[in-house]
Amino acid sequence: MTDILVFGGYLVSFLFVLSIVVIVHEWGHFFAARRCGVQVIAFSIGFGKKLWSRKDKKGTEWRICAIPLGGYVQMLGDEDAASMKKSDEGLTEEEKKHTFMAQSLWKRALIIFAGPFMNYFFAIIALTIILATVGYVRIPPVVGEVLPQSAAQEAGLQKGDTILAIDAAPVDDFTDLKRAIVISKFGKEMTLTINRNGQVFDLKVLPKIEKEGDMPQLGVVAPVDVEPTFEKYPVHKAFVQSSVMAYEITVDTLVYLGQVLTGKRSADDMRGPIGIAEASGDAAKAGFLVFVLFIVQVSIGIGFVNLLPVPLLDGGHLAIYAVEAVIRKPVSEKIQMVLLRVGMAVLIFVFAFTLFKDIPRVIGRILGI
Repeated sequence: MTDILVFGGYLVSFLFVLSIVVIVHEWGHFFAARRCGVQVIAFSIGFGKKLWSRKDKKGTEWRICAIPLGGYVQMLGDEDAASMKKSDEGLTEEEKKHTFMAQSLWKRALIIFAGPFMNYFFAIIALTIILATVGYVRIPPVVGEVLPQSAAQEAGLQKGDTILAIDAAPVDDFTDLKRAIVISKFGKEMTLTINRNGQVFDLKVLPKIEKEGDMPQLGVVAPVDVEPTFEKYPVHKAFVQSSVMAYEITVDTLVYLGQVLTGKRSADDMRGPIGIAEASGDAAKAGFLVFVLFIVQVSIGIGFVNLLPVPLLDGGHLAIYAVEAVIRKPVSEKIQMVLLRVGMAVLIFVFAFTLFKDIPRVIGRILGI
């Protein structure tokens, strides 16, 4: 019974996170479409059989469907929920003016871009509220412990050292230190600026990679006897700081993907639906603030992934519109369908790959092995 309750808690957490992020994303498309004069036929949370629906004054049907694994906005002229096929057959001349394909290039691009943009905007607003009310948690970049046989020990770092900068970039807290190591150039020395008992000097250190595909490790641990501080920001500064944090998360993700594609780092950290469900449950158990921060990260992740120039994703559509802008005519429907099939194949491969990584890890966790 306990295992069933735990599984149920993880499932509910995952569906809640997914629903929030999808609603935000689709609301971006919906809002932009309406502002650009496109008739929105349906705004659906979930797929499959309708459990509830209501039509508003502008003719949009709001739906809640049986399969809560996503959602969609269906615009006039869309032949299916995925908007893969479009046709204005059977529409009056007036109705044709309000289809997606009848809009100018910049309006179509705006409608597509609005989905990922809203994911980022939602994340930034949520972070702004947190920074203005709770504050930013800062753990001083003080070395609490130097691990034996680590890069830090070989470089001469000692317990109690304060790390002021890495390669001349200021370090304000321990999170900055960890981030600098993660996005570091593999196999390259780093210059740490150290304050030891009032004396400031530089140390050269080469983060170690224990085995191929692992992240570089410095080998220092945060102090356990130092209380973290909560730095609250005025709202305008909180918004700026939140935007910077969203940018850094995006850069870190790009760096990680680059490291994976070049074979410098393992793809074991990639997460698919099962991995995200696992992380959702863990975040929910850790408390409200951690759970909200997790939703923020997922929202940024969804926004980022959708901006990738992969056919079928929003970024793929934007890439096609960019080509259309250059050649000054629409890309042929035949080419677009070929690209969509390629995009579908890529996404299926990524889904299967992450599933292959997620399932053994989750089973091992359940069995305690």
